Amino acid sequence: MKSTRTAICGFGLRGRLFHNIYIASQLSLLWRGQPIDKSPRYHDYFDLQPSTEGLGTSFQLGSDAALNTALDPPIASINKEGLSTEQIRLIDRLTDLAGRYAEIAMKEGTIMPRLLESNVAAAMIFNSASRTGKLNTDVACGPRSLVGEAAELMTEEALKLAKEYLPWLSIRVRYEVVVSNIDFSNPGFPVLTVVDVKTGEELTGPDFVYNLVIKCTGTTFEIPVSGEVKENAFTSIPNSIDLTTYLTQQKMFDNEKKKIIPGKKLLIGGTSLSAFDFIGMIVTKTNIVEFNHQTRTFTINEEEARHNQNLITLFNRTEGIFGASRHLPNSVTNLDSDLVNPEMILSLGLQKNADTYPAILELARILTAYKKQKLPSQIEKNASTIDQIEYMAAENELLAKNPDAVTEIALFRKWIRCCIFTHTMGPDQVQQRAWLERKYNHLVRSHGWLNFRTMSYNICHRPEIEEGEHELHCHARRIAFNCIAASPFEIHTLITRLYKLGVVSWIQGAYEDVVWSSKTKKFELKGYQVDGLIAPRILTQKTDVLSERILKQAKRLGVGEPRYEKGRFLKNSAGEYLHLIDLGFTGHGIQWYDTNAAEGAFQLMPIVVDMAVILETLISDVNSKGGQFEKPVNELLKLHKAVLPTNQEFNEQIKRMEEPHRNITHMILYARLVEKVFGNGKSFAQKMRQGKTIEARERVIVLIADIPRAQEALEEFERDWQNYKFDPVNAQEFERMTPDFSLEHMQAMKRIFEQRCHQGNHVPHLP
Repeated sequence: MKSTRTAICGFGLRGRLFHNIYIASQLSLLWRGQPIDKSPRYHDYFDLQPSTEGLGTSFQLGSDAALNTALDPPIASINKEGLSTEQIRLIDRLTDLAGRYAEIAMKEGTIMPRLLESNVAAAMIFNSASRTGKLNTDVACGPRSLVGEAAELMTEEALKLAKEYLPWLSIRVRYEVVVSNIDFSNPGFPVLTVVDVKTGEELTGPDFVYNLVIKCTGTTFEIPVSGEVKENAFTSIPNSIDLTTYLTQQKMFDNEKKKIIPGKKLLIGGTSLSAFDFIGMIVTKTNIVEFNHQTRTFTINEEEARHNQNLITLFNRTEGIFGASRHLPNSVTNLDSDLVNPEMILSLGLQKNADTYPAILELARILTAYKKQKLPSQIEKNASTIDQIEYMAAENELLAKNPDAVTEIALFRKWIRCCIFTHTMGPDQVQQRAWLERKYNHLVRSHGWLNFRTMSYNICHRPEIEEGEHELHCHARRIAFNCIAASPFEIHTLITRLYKLGVVSWIQGAYEDVVWSSKTKKFELKGYQVDGLIAPRILTQKTDVLSERILKQAKRLGVGEPRYEKGRFLKNSAGEYLHLIDLGFTGHGIQWYDTNAAEGAFQLMPIVVDMAVILETLISDVNSKGGQFEKPVNELLKLHKAVLPTNQEFNEQIKRMEEPHRNITHMILYARLVEKVFGNGKSFAQKMRQGKTIEARERVIVLIADIPRAQEALEEFERDWQNYKFDPVNAQEFERMTPDFSLEHMQAMKRIFEQRCHQGNHVPHLP
């Protein structure tokens, strides 16, 4: 067996997870005494940032922004059976982001004073998550910079263990370089072009020829302003010291008092997480928020708030968009439903060519309205930005007064997440999920993120789609994402309280409407003058030059044809697979939508590591045997085909979905009818309660037929119901909807591959 060379473009969270999981998996094999391929492996990592800055664009060591979600525990799929307690501990520490974060955050009680000086919002969530003396990493619990710090420590430990135990694995990390191009003239031997960001020197040639490339470049961004506006705006990462320097430069900061001068004003672009990142940092530089060290409580000094009216004005181009609040009361988390069951929810994603997002949105509105005795049209309704802020402020105060309050925001978010990620509800969700997976093992995608990645497939690959239908999809998807990626309750409540006190405000406007006056040294947006502008970086594919150059070498797509094959592989014009696994921004919004989701990375990277190990072994065997197996990617995909259910096995399960899908479709149509006929929330809830089955609903419909005003709505219901037909996806379509292998399929592929390798101590050809 000869050596293989793998290039990993990007050393952010995905790159580091690949690094650590690969090493952990190899250690597991070694320490369990399992056969292991010890042919030389060379892994070269290329990263844009200096080694001192941390990782990615979200978890840099200099970022003072707050987390907005939970942290992941150790990767569970690494086999630790038969290992000693110490060996298990060593392996787990390489991927235990939650545990390592907690170690750093709780060390010697130093973090709270630091947060109180840099970002009161991060201090609030840390205070809430650490009340028991132990950090709760199941919720947002502190600053994002500690993720970078924890990941750095995990990487260092992994590298140390690799050097000690895995001499056949050679690892090199090159910082401050950009992979600007990959030449796939020979699809099995990609050639990188690497640019030194300091000198501009371009490197390529024999030293940059690889057998496999894993593209972990993640999201690319751009600064949304230019010219004089850019020169005078704050466009850096959320760093408290840098922000103070900027405020001083804009003559907004009193360096003696270490506070923002009352009466000064700032614009912040956006009304979602990237804008919210700065609000806590700005407020920290005032006396508005006070912390009582004895009671560990935060309060707002309303007198100071009056001195800082309109300190922060948020703006964006579009009306009606404001980041949601992450309500997580147990009263809602454990709530069951008597209208739907897991099978009904599962069935929603199995209808051929269906656009699932609008259906999920409608279902979430129905279930929320039913519980709150309102109409579905009153839930998450289209409203102005100001009305949305007012609504969210009221909901936040409701939950603040009663931690067990069943808020609309919590209900709506619960049902969105249920439909996309879990398909379960109630206090026994683990048991429900296990039952669902046993009964429909070929239909339940093994992880919520796998299902999440299927959600835009139909709308992006259907041969003929009307513009209005695409707009409806994007609108529904935006609302769903707003709920999923919601701001922590403590931070959102701070923002809405500051809004009610006049510290935070909003106006409609776009970046191109902002002008800078060199005469007054102020910014102006539609006549509104301010002293400073914060322009958070925005995600965009426009600046992803590497992806653009790769796609030019890929084959032209036919109508409705997916760009990425299973495993996220591309083909060239000759139909050959490029030796590239693309985890970057190129397929974002089309075949996946979690390029910037840390939780999605933890689900995906164990699978990518297993793919790489199999491919390296296949490639190594090709090298040593003179090209006996010319197409390793084809061999990998044959393994996948070998573990798929037969058409008959798949069809047996999909047929059982007809009744649940028929039931949930009838229920949704019935809910539309009831709202149109009765028009008030109390009656809606009553009629929904009376119609928990198709038969029960039909009995109510018979009574509705006697109501004169109901005839038009009834005709619409009957037309839609008569036109309904369950037309499910087939096995091939089901697999095409997600570009990734499931964990279960990957583990089965590994077992087959390892058995065949060990039988003759070589890599056999797969039939």
